[in-house]
Amino acid sequence: MDKFVREENLKLYRRLLSQTHDEDRRRVLKQLIASLNDRERSDRTDA
Repeated sequence: MDKFVREENLKLYRRLLSQTHDEDRRRVLKQLIASLNDRERSDRTDA
């Protein structure tokens, strides 16, 4: 279930990133994407 939610959030954040030109919003979205990617890598090494 966590993997599904993470993947859906990544899709949403990437879509929003492609649609916005506001630099502050882009920065936040990039941080969110990086955070989810880091968490996924961490989960894979813990398993």
